[in-house]
Amino acid sequence: VSAQAPPDSALAAESLARTPVTLSIEDQTLPTLIHQIFVSIGASRSAPGNSQVNPIRSIWIDRQVDPTTNVSLTVAATSAAKVVVDLAEKSDLAVFPLPGVLLVGRPQWVDSAASFLTVETTDDDLVSVRWPSGSTASEVLELILTAPKVRNSRAKVADLGDRLRNSNVSTLPRPTVAWLPHDVWPAGELIGVDRTTAVSLVLAQFDYAIKPGTRLESLTTRSSSRSRNNSAARGAPSDSQSDLPNGIVGWSELTAGKPFPMSYPKGDSVTAIRETLAAQSVRSSVRTSGDKITVLATAENHRRALAAHWRSTSATPSRRDKPNAKAAVFDLKLINKTAGDVLRQLAATDGKRFRIEPDAELASQRRINLDGKQKTLRELAIMVAESADLAVEWGEEEVVIRKP
Repeated sequence: VSAQAPPDSALAAESLARTPVTLSIEDQTLPTLIHQIFVSIGASRSAPGNSQVNPIRSIWIDRQVDPTTNVSLTVAATSAAKVVVDLAEKSDLAVFPLPGVLLVGRPQWVDSAASFLTVETTDDDLVSVRWPSGSTASEVLELILTAPKVRNSRAKVADLGDRLRNSNVSTLPRPTVAWLPHDVWPAGELIGVDRTTAVSLVLAQFDYAIKPGTRLESLTTRSSSRSRNNSAARGAPSDSQSDLPNGIVGWSELTAGKPFPMSYPKGDSVTAIRETLAAQSVRSSVRTSGDKITVLATAENHRRALAAHWRSTSATPSRRDKPNAKAAVFDLKLINKTAGDVLRQLAATDGKRFRIEPDAELASQRRINLDGKQKTLRELAIMVAESADLAVEWGEEEVVIRKP
């Protein structure tokens, strides 16, 4: 058992780093927007070259972050990982990938959650769970503890909504976790996540951690041998009568800033990773082995290295390197966007000049909704133009928009 993010956490996010997205979304909540990015890249596929690593399918957001705040985004042919990290930083938030799940929250919270995460390394015990809006933290933890083991993320999801509607869905006894602070959560899911990791994520919302070596079964009963004030954990509601099991400890009692190893793909981002780590006050070590590098660093420095990796990784191979390669295809999701602005950006992404004929100016201001999948930039431009009753001439050097 180790108390830290798993060594393959960065590898689990490679499908995000290596896949370009083209999106234009206005006034969506941050969770919705990140989920849309996952959907747009087909996040169900494994990270390239790392089929054994569980790719990210779920989002875990710090409970101190307002999930209803709206954000907008327009990008073209940009690495999904770069989009995610830039979007988070615009909201003064940080992100950290784990196998199966992406942490999103205040930087200090994300660093602590990654540092104090407890992961079982000796048993492959994955769970897939889902809960409806209005579920309590205790109910979510009970669901995780009693959910059947799954072999992969495509197995049937244990749905708390089903359990509430039909008590016969699960024959397992409902444990008691009354020691967890009362909190009502929005709808969510964890798909194909290590069970101990999932429990650690629930506890992290209250700045709690599992002691290494603790059996999960011990968390379902109230410990009478030890009473602990919830306020010992930063951010947890104060309740001096609550008892915590012996295997649970507050973050304030743990040593922060301990370095741990994580692997990164060896490629075009290695220089950026090294430069980022060298600029930090806490020294980190980098070791090269085969097709990856292993970095020994604190959670904060790993977070910075990940951001450098995501910003430096090329999402689209150069056509000069592959002269016979087919044209790249993209997904485009538009919600209430101006047709002319989207067409201008699509042309710029392909390195072409852009011109709108005078008689098409008015129609180009029309706002449209569109959902195009696996299309070339030219095909997307045609779809956008037709939605605004326009015609597009996609030339070798120039894109011209006119009335049909």
